Amino acid sequence: MTKKSNDAGVDGFVKHEQGLIVVQCKRNSENNLIGRPLVQQFKGVIEENNAFRGYIVTTSKFTKEALESAKMNDKLLLVDMEQLVEWHLNNGFVV
Repeated sequence: MTKKSNDAGVDGFVKHEQGLIVVQCKRNSENNLIGRPLVQQFKGVIEENNAFRGYIVTTSKFTKEALESAKMNDKLLLVDMEQLVEWHLNNGFVV
């Protein structure tokens, strides 16, 4: 966990055998989609932290533009509510 302010868009850091993982979580309503600006900003956070992987996790979904932006960075994974539920049911997630 990070402190509430000046966290550079990071809600958590995870040490993994392959390197640092940074996580940003967004608790949004179903109709409040995550857009491209947040994805672009978080790609910068991944690079600045020299992270192996970055996750943006939301209780909502991502816009088409956000999904397209994320595809341009192989370190970034977007996780929406549907995938969160799937992880819960299958007892795990993919790094």
